[in-house]
Amino acid sequence: MIQYFDSRTGTKECDLCLESCGGDCDSDHARGDYGFRKSNYAGKAVDDVPKEGTAVNQAQPSLKKVLMVHNFYQIGGGEHTVFANEEALLKNHGHEVVKYTRSNDELKTSKWKLLLSPFSTVWSWKTYREVKRVIRSEHIDIVHCHNTFPLISPSVYYAARACGIPVVQTIHNFRFLCPNGVFYCQGRNCEKCREKKSFRDALRNCCYRDSKVQTMIVVAMLKVHRMLGTYRKINYIFLTEFNKSKFSDLIDINGSNVFIKPNFVLPEDARNEDGKSGSTQRPGRQGSRKTFVFVGRLDENKGILLLLKAWASLPETYDLRILGNGSCEEQVKEAAAKHGNITYLGFQPHERALEEMRRADAMVFPGLLYEGFPMTISESFSVGCPVISTNIGNQASLVQASGGGELLDPEEEGSLKKAVERVLADREQYVRKALAYYESVLTPEENYKRLMDIYDSAQCIR
Repeated sequence: MIQYFDSRTGTKECDLCLESCGGDCDSDHARGDYGFRKSNYAGKAVDDVPKEGTAVNQAQPSLKKVLMVHNFYQIGGGEHTVFANEEALLKNHGHEVVKYTRSNDELKTSKWKLLLSPFSTVWSWKTYREVKRVIRSEHIDIVHCHNTFPLISPSVYYAARACGIPVVQTIHNFRFLCPNGVFYCQGRNCEKCREKKSFRDALRNCCYRDSKVQTMIVVAMLKVHRMLGTYRKINYIFLTEFNKSKFSDLIDINGSNVFIKPNFVLPEDARNEDGKSGSTQRPGRQGSRKTFVFVGRLDENKGILLLLKAWASLPETYDLRILGNGSCEEQVKEAAAKHGNITYLGFQPHERALEEMRRADAMVFPGLLYEGFPMTISESFSVGCPVISTNIGNQASLVQASGGGELLDPEEEGSLKKAVERVLADREQYVRKALAYYESVLTPEENYKRLMDIYDSAQCIR
């Protein structure tokens, strides 16, 4: 449990419940997963404790202490992987990392939280109070947010500002511009809200979870914080130039508070058992059969139904192995039962997915969304597996920039077959380019250097 001196009363109080509990607090939040440790303020004079609005822990600016903030969804995804990877990256370089996390599972266990969620999505007093206390008690130098929706809310930015601490927000999706966060509506990519600078189309189409009420809540959050200028008062990490370009009407994308840093793959994820980078050799292959792998959620907007339909036109010797689960699971099972060259493996651990990539001729990424920064593509590159992707959004940008794969047009019949044949015709070249791109852009070492530059340049914007 964390304790600190209350500068108003001069008494030692529990940092979580703000009561003079003598160290015996057993409140629910005191047992939460916030990564707390005993405060360095314990035993110090009240005058030594930094006042609100004063930055702390400036003695070692080169090794910053980081508060990492993330709201977990009920279904995992790439954002959760990135959060864990960056935590490990910082710790591996000697940084102290404190976590402030919440999960949407909370809404299942508390009717009150569910009823109050429309208000806490716009502003969470719980977040505001707790984050301020953590910053003061833990000597935080910088706050790094990944996802704040829906429980943490933008109030975390104001908590950091009140303590004089800069905030960095990694942009994983397009939530600040689009209520559903993915620029996708009624089966196609849509940027109407961004282009029209209005959320009327989102409300009309019930873009968030097909619910008028829930869409109204997200729109309220976005409109309130646009009026307050919240989104102009934080530092940004965009994963690609493509992502950054979409924010040109919301913020100054050329400002000194805007940075670009891609995601990365941790060393243990990017090495074979022999400790070497992904090889151009293909272990475990028999005869003339070719193997391709899909790894991801089995949802229509991830292109899985498109992939199943297109695979029927490929030779029987081209095997497709599918890993994942989701709303289209039954259709995948039916296709696997019908076609001998389609195998459904269900949801598999991360290590198994990487092994499937290592053994495949290519990984197929048929996503129909823009995507934020597909981790499966960078992981595929890290083990020397070429990628066949749709010509949409960030996935297309990654494949084109690396040269480690080919693009298909989801609107063109036979496009997948052509892309597959191009990769097979010169696979070794695609493997070399995929590995070269990983080693020059996506390694932890390069990423850490960039992250430190960003932390050193981050501003506390008033």
